Amino acid sequence: MINDTYKKMKGKPVVVAINMNNPMVFSEFEKNANGILVHFGVQDQALLDILTGSAEPSALLPMQMPANMETVEKQFEDVPHDLTVYVDAEGNGYDFAYGLNWKGIINDERKSKYKK
Repeated sequence: MINDTYKKMKGKPVVVAINMNNPMVFSEFEKNANGILVHFGVQDQALLDILTGSAEPSALLPMQMPANMETVEKQFEDVPHDLTVYVDAEGNGYDFAYGLNWKGIINDERKSKYKK
């Protein structure tokens, strides 16, 4: 759906908001998204506040995002941090404890505490 929307927008920006419950394969659509906002069931108003600039993103990923489906198939379900993570067009790895705010990559005390 994201790739179809990108084609229909004919060069206009496409921002994707994903209510995520499990890891997903971003390589299937990331190149066609101008922005990706991942959330885990927050209220719509919180998303709108971030999209309009009223609030700054501040969350970190609570799981790794696989590079591709081959990575998913090779992963051991009961072993944490054992997969190759997706790296986007900007060089950002979608790893556990990764997140962006308006200044760039979040690198605060939470990241040093939780990043393995």
